[in-house]
Amino acid sequence: MSRNRFRNNGFALALIVIGLGACSPRVATHGNMVDIDSLAAIEPGQSDKGRVLALLGSPSTESEFGQETWMYIANRTEQTAFFAEDVIEQRVIYIAFDGDGIVDSIGRLNQEDGKRIEFVNRKTETAGQKISFLQQLFGNIGRFNQENSPLGN
Repeated sequence: MSRNRFRNNGFALALIVIGLGACSPRVATHGNMVDIDSLAAIEPGQSDKGRVLALLGSPSTESEFGQETWMYIANRTEQTAFFAEDVIEQRVIYIAFDGDGIVDSIGRLNQEDGKRIEFVNRKTETAGQKISFLQQLFGNIGRFNQENSPLGN
C-alpha cells in the first residue's frame, strides 16, 4: 500500500513541476539589439558608414529627409502563458552622418522617449445601401433579359 502511495505522490509531484515549468515567461527580442561595446567603438568625426555597417550591421531604417540618419530599433518582450506581452526593454540607437558620410552624432532613445498613440474606434460610413444577405442573394433575379445575355438566344 505504501508503494502505491509513493507512486501517486511522485506522479503528483511530477505534474506540479511540469505545470510550473510551463508558466515560465518567454522572452523574445525583435529588431537589431545593438551591442553596447560595438557602439562604443564608433567615434563621431572619425568613423564612416562602412565602419558602422561592419560593427552594427544594416540599420532598421534610414531617414528620408534632412541629415542622413541610420536608426537601429529593437525591443525585448516577455510573455507568460496566454497573457499579453510586456515590453521589458525598448531602444532606438540613431547615428547621424555629415555630407561626407562621416559620423556626426550618436544618440539613444528609450521607451520613455516615445509617445503613446490613442486609436480611434469609430467606423466610417460607406456609400451605398445596407441590404441583407437574402436581398443580395435574390436581388438579381429577373434583372437580365435574353437579348443582352452574353450566351445569345
